Amino acid sequence: MRRWGSTVFTTGQITAVKRRLRVAIALILLLGIVFRFTNVSHKPYWHDEVFTTVRVVGYTGPEIEAAVLAQPLVRAADLQRFQTLPADRGWGDTLASLATHPEHPPLFYLLARAWVGVAGTTPTALRLLSVVFSLLSLPLMYGLGRSLFADGWTAGLATALLAVSPVQVLYAQEAREYSLWVCLTLLSCLALLRALRLTGRQAVQRQLAQASRREYWGAWLAYAVSTALCFYTTILSGLVVVAQGLYVLAGGIRRQWVRFALSVVGAIALFSPWLWVIVSQNQKLESVTGWTTYSRPIGQLVQLWGLHLSSAVVDFGLPPGHWFGYVAPLLLLGLLLAALLQMPMQVGQRATIFCGLLLTIPALGLIVPDLLLGGQRSSATRYFMPSLLTVLLVLSVWLRGLLFARRTGLRRWGQTTLAIILAASLISCTLSASRFTWWNKGVSYHIPVIADTIRAADAPLILAALSANGLGNAISLSYQVPPETPFLFFRREQLPVLPSGYGRYFVPYASGELIEALQAEYDRSVNLVQQPGVFELWELGT
Repeated sequence: MRRWGSTVFTTGQITAVKRRLRVAIALILLLGIVFRFTNVSHKPYWHDEVFTTVRVVGYTGPEIEAAVLAQPLVRAADLQRFQTLPADRGWGDTLASLATHPEHPPLFYLLARAWVGVAGTTPTALRLLSVVFSLLSLPLMYGLGRSLFADGWTAGLATALLAVSPVQVLYAQEAREYSLWVCLTLLSCLALLRALRLTGRQAVQRQLAQASRREYWGAWLAYAVSTALCFYTTILSGLVVVAQGLYVLAGGIRRQWVRFALSVVGAIALFSPWLWVIVSQNQKLESVTGWTTYSRPIGQLVQLWGLHLSSAVVDFGLPPGHWFGYVAPLLLLGLLLAALLQMPMQVGQRATIFCGLLLTIPALGLIVPDLLLGGQRSSATRYFMPSLLTVLLVLSVWLRGLLFARRTGLRRWGQTTLAIILAASLISCTLSASRFTWWNKGVSYHIPVIADTIRAADAPLILAALSANGLGNAISLSYQVPPETPFLFFRREQLPVLPSGYGRYFVPYASGELIEALQAEYDRSVNLVQQPGVFELWELGT
């Protein structure tokens, strides 16, 4: 038997605890994999995903707008032409399309271009690519946990929490770059820790064997390449590099600082082709990211920050302002602060600094500019992925300490807390999988209900204004209405001649100015279609 403090454990009891925990982790991992495939094509293929396909197959938004405006009417099936890979468009067209949106570096889209050549361009096929990257994140999370904490149980708990993290499952099913970003962020951190470990152990020697030198420089090369790949996924990876740099500086070893700096310079050099695209397309970059500078009330932003945080473990899809949206973030924040305070005693100061920096720097890099300059950079949950990953690492350390604590009361508290967190995550994933839409669908959130109304109408015609989100939402809607459903595209400053012979004339996502213009042009009323919770579908009166 073994004795800790005043509590005595037999070897059999220790073995039983480990066996139950091992079974629980394996079961959670299996459920996490199942959730990633469950109803992967269920939710609307929303505006941003539509433009993922547009860029992958080599079209541009203005090109599609010109094509649909040149036709009197466009069927839903014809809109799908811009979502398939044409024979006359190659990789050069994909790169040219990507260059028109420099805010999105090309790695995910180029990988998707290779993927659709085999799997096709259906929404399900493109989302499955994101599922693959999310699945690859699971062993990488385990590897990072082992490298950071030198403990398989902590790494296993972190991997299990990642497997059923609601926000991770949600973005695993989006044809966007964020599951790839999670994967590469983990890879970059893992490569950095390995390089630092080799530097601390071997580089202090004056003479290194040739094999050791290759391993040493290979480790820093791996970090440079993985960091470059992060940059090629999203420019927000710079915040992760800042956190990593501060961690290296905290180590106090000059040789590590130099090697890290050289590796970052190498990563930037590898990224320089796209940096040139960003610089040369700076005006376009400012235009397409202008929405981030629109200010929101500080109270609204604070609530969103809390929802970002809580989405790591719980997301019931409750409406904004619901009391649970205030309580859950506060509870989780308190739990994180308590866990961070105990981490130095559990895993040491270095691991605590690493987690503290990776948790706070990427988040503050979004929040502080909004507070100082105004804007809403911090309103998007997907931009907080590195911090949300670190939430799971911190929780895994705290839970591991409780589950193997000396006192029976602490162990039971750890078991109860772990059960509550896993239950909240599993319920969240179940709710999300069963719904036809979720908050991450943004401007296309109401597409399924709009489509229900249009499908139920006799001889409908859809008037689609080419506003900021008009084209993407129209193509999103085309996936959910009958193939023969006609669309009439127009610009707000040039209203079209209204064709006769249709039973109902629908106008999705109409603004106040557009409604007034339609009323004046056609001498008709424009009425809100009364559907519970839907305020984006209007109809021209008779």
